[in-house]
Amino acid sequence: MVKKPASSKSKKIHVISRDGGWAVKSEGATRASRIYKTKDAAVSGATKSSRGRDIVIHKRDGSIDKWKKSK
Repeated sequence: MVKKPASSKSKKIHVISRDGGWAVKSEGATRASRIYKTKDAAVSGATKSSRGRDIVIHKRDGSIDKWKKSK
C-alpha cells in the first residue's frame, strides 16, 4: 500500500513546551508559528488559527495531554 502525502488541511497543530514557554507548531513545520508564555494562551491561539485542523496538546514532558478534534 502506498501512502499519499497528507494535504495541508489534514496536518495537525501541536501545542508543545518550548524554552520556558509554549509553542504552537503546524505538523511538518520546521519552526513554531508563535510562542506564548502560558499553555492556556497557546491553546487559545492554536484554537483561533486551527482552520478546521485537529489540535494536539502536549504535556511539558512531550507526551500527549489532549487531542481536540476539528469540527
